[in-house]
Amino acid sequence: MKGTDVASRPEDPGHHRSTHPLRTCVGCRRRDRRSHVIRVVARPVGELSVAVIDERRRLSGRGAWLHPDPACLDLAVRRRAFNRAFRRPVDTAQFAVDFRAYLERRHARSDSPPSSLEAGHYPHGNSMSTQR
Repeated sequence: MKGTDVASRPEDPGHHRSTHPLRTCVGCRRRDRRSHVIRVVARPVGELSVAVIDERRRLSGRGAWLHPDPACLDLAVRRRAFNRAFRRPVDTAQFAVDFRAYLERRHARSDSPPSSLEAGHYPHGNSMSTQR
């Protein structure tokens, strides 16, 4: 539209501006913050590719995003969403096992009791601060 700038256009009521990167879960198709979903990448193994979890979000290649929820995993596998996301055939059988184990480990870490060390303190209890 000539003569109209972006700022003067009315906002789409279904769209909200977020300062956080949003990603779409390949399972449930809901958009969520990047910090709330897990990145998955495809790694070639012979003629097929296997899906692997990219915990640090640094592996190269196309990524797909998945909520840390077994229901989203089941939907993605049933809909063959990984094949579409990676644009190639992907073996998801082993990934499903690995993903569930990853969720269990993640859940176990969040349930573990907090460390007896306080942030900013050495193991013997003295402060790490140089200001006294």
